[in-house]
Amino acid sequence: MTATVTRIEYTLPVNDPVAEDQVQLSRDDLWTGLVAKAADPRPYVPAITECTVVSEGPQGLVREIARAGDRFREVVVFDIGHRVSFRRADEREVWTIDNVIDEDATGALVLTFSGEFEREFGASRLAAMRTAMAETAARTLAVIRAGAAA
Repeated sequence: MTATVTRIEYTLPVNDPVAEDQVQLSRDDLWTGLVAKAADPRPYVPAITECTVVSEGPQGLVREIARAGDRFREVVVFDIGHRVSFRRADEREVWTIDNVIDEDATGALVLTFSGEFEREFGASRLAAMRTAMAETAARTLAVIRAGAAA
């Protein structure tokens, strides 16, 4: 029997070429920010209220987080300079969420958040998840941009 898999994805441009007053982020800025988000996601994801890094190395880390009253462990894997993958696999949930730095057809930087969940969701829950993903991606860029401006 094959498990049901639900996939969602959201991509946004990193820099607005007409926003002259906006700090323009580089790939390195994005990478530094995504690694910081892995270690302490609270500024990027307000629903996460606690995070403890259990172990870490150059290829990733293991963290325990509290989100919306749920406590769980995630394995975070770094594809250096390109992708940070967050994986939860326990008796309650199995998912992978990727934060990917890439370029669009014109060579402009984009940030893509995607999630793959080993379960099915109703239409309203799926819509709420897509909205939350878009908000988290935008907030992630804003926090990274603020850090780069400091």
